[in-house]
Amino acid sequence: MIEAKNISFSYGKKIILNDISLSIKRGDILSLLGPNGTGKSTLIKILLGLIKPDSGKVLLEDKCIQSYSKKDLAKKVAYVSQGSSLPFAYDVIDIVIMGRISYQGIFSKYTKKDEEIAINSLEKLGIAHLKDRLFNQLSGGEQQLVLIARALTQEAEFFIMDEPVTGLDYGNQIRLLETIQSLSQQGLTFLKTTHYPDHAFLVSNEVILLKEGEILAQGKANEVITNQSIQKLYNIDVNIDKTEYGFNICIPKFNNKV
Repeated sequence: MIEAKNISFSYGKKIILNDISLSIKRGDILSLLGPNGTGKSTLIKILLGLIKPDSGKVLLEDKCIQSYSKKDLAKKVAYVSQGSSLPFAYDVIDIVIMGRISYQGIFSKYTKKDEEIAINSLEKLGIAHLKDRLFNQLSGGEQQLVLIARALTQEAEFFIMDEPVTGLDYGNQIRLLETIQSLSQQGLTFLKTTHYPDHAFLVSNEVILLKEGEILAQGKANEVITNQSIQKLYNIDVNIDKTEYGFNICIPKFNNKV
């Protein structure tokens, strides 16, 4: 569905990304794992068509992403940020229906169909009961689900999520991962950045380890998440004990498992 070919980008003389290539098929979940400052956010901006790479190209359904109009791109690609701080109090339904903006003319009003699509998105995520609540009074996990509902209301098929579990408690983290997995099984496609190897292992078809703007490893989670790769990625010694259902990460200096 989307493919990045030999992407390189620099700020002045500082190389941010160096020859990055990736391909995501429809219905897949790709996790991008790496330390802060390694180029993940820049890569997201390039995949969203917000900035143009110095070299290489991004193809969406075999068409250069730069050739899409903003409206047409919004109908295909949705971005879900870490969170949203709004200066005004909006009801949840108002936030979600904003996903229909790309389908409106300059002076158009939202239609009954737009509202039905928004409510259906809330129902799909099991949060329709929140539709009349104020967004800024919701918990972090509820807010994140509302932002996903807004993206679903765009009727996009490809979702880019920047560290979606940031600020969520453990229960909401797992519930959010379950939601992403469920939506992927319905044919939606995801790229998400994360700091958690176990999260990448739980819900990903493919994992990319990114460090200092270069791909350190790429492939299936159980193939690329190893003692050696995590040590190289984060400069920390770990022992990964893989099981049938996942893995335990043991940090020897603490002599316990996490």
